Amino acid sequence: MNRVRHFACVVAWLACCALAARCALAQARAAAAQPLVGADGKPLAFEVVSIHEEKSVPGPQSPPQIGATPDGYRMNGVLLMAVIQIAYIPSQGAFHFGPNQIAGVPEWLDSTRYDIEAKVSEADLAQWNDPASQPAMLRAMLQAMLADRFELAVHRDTKVVPIYEMTVGRRGPKFKPSVGSTLAEIQQKHPNAFTLLRGGGAIVATGPNPGQQWLFGVTMPYLGEFLSTMAGRPIHDRTGLTGKYDLTYQLELPSSSQEGGVAARPPDFFSLQIVYVVQDQLGLKLSPAQGSMESLVIDHVERPTEN
Repeated sequence: MNRVRHFACVVAWLACCALAARCALAQARAAAAQPLVGADGKPLAFEVVSIHEEKSVPGPQSPPQIGATPDGYRMNGVLLMAVIQIAYIPSQGAFHFGPNQIAGVPEWLDSTRYDIEAKVSEADLAQWNDPASQPAMLRAMLQAMLADRFELAVHRDTKVVPIYEMTVGRRGPKFKPSVGSTLAEIQQKHPNAFTLLRGGGAIVATGPNPGQQWLFGVTMPYLGEFLSTMAGRPIHDRTGLTGKYDLTYQLELPSSSQEGGVAARPPDFFSLQIVYVVQDQLGLKLSPAQGSMESLVIDHVERPTEN
């Protein structure tokens, strides 16, 4: 179940047309020129940051942990790539940049894990603990940390790439409008359910069958973004469905090796089945097309400086 959650949650895509992408990119650059400021009037940054390389291998008993604390942010056993994906998001509000949307990645960046403990200044704590303010503050502070401690420099780019256009199938969608269940209500049946950070309030859960995924209160644009990583290309919503929906689908998982571990997964394992999953189980259709995609280009990055 954790594998499904991992493959399905690492997503993000952008843009319905090149003009919209360029406008959004211009807005992002304008915002970058005027960074968020803290209570002291200076650009937002963590007051204290501690970074240590994590050499142990994460497993079921010690999975990577990421999350806000009352006075800061903590990441244990996290790839630096994941930190960059939190710090920088596509201009039009997708979850985050997918792996194929980030260029210039050195090998160590996507293989070395870190423990990061960051503290917010006392003057900024009240704003930090405001749920409406925290996401933007976190991105600004992580960007400052990455530039200061990892000498990270990036720029954004757009290009035309193969996409899927998602439309309603001939017999209509095979899911119903959301009943508006809360996270607490859903967790009574699905204890592992969680709210997507940028999913417009959508809730995701796995099970009870291996490979089964549930989405509650999801919009069609976010469904497309959510499935994009497995599809291997951006999915642009063309369904015309404007509400929020509860739905479920079943994925085939990689078979286990004779030793009881997970066998190597072919690169196209999920992309080959996602078209049929969307069609047969959700009543939607994915049609190949061309569209624009925003990417994040890493111009420079170093291993972290000493604490």
